[in-house]
Amino acid sequence: LIKKAFPAVSYSENRHINVKGNKSPYDGDEVYWSKRNSKLYDGATSKCLKRQDHSCGHCGLKFMDDERVHLHHIDGEHSNWKPKNLMAVHHSCHQYIHMGKTGKV
Repeated sequence: LIKKAFPAVSYSENRHINVKGNKSPYDGDEVYWSKRNSKLYDGATSKCLKRQDHSCGHCGLKFMDDERVHLHHIDGEHSNWKPKNLMAVHHSCHQYIHMGKTGKV
């Protein structure tokens, strides 16, 4: 009954990433934390993050825990998933980009 309630989880299903050494989110090492957090993403988002050196394609700041990464389609065509058309951006930057295109404030 205990095995049914608490099944064993294989390593591949356990997506936790161990923190290296004595690192802390408050130590000021934005590069380490940005790269570590980007490992939580896969597919096109992961590729964009690596290509952009784990920085936002709009503002250039590193990605931290407090904001999710969004994929922005540069040409506005959401069916175009070519790597050159995708850009990883902060959620707030993504909103700003789209507000600027519609003219709404």
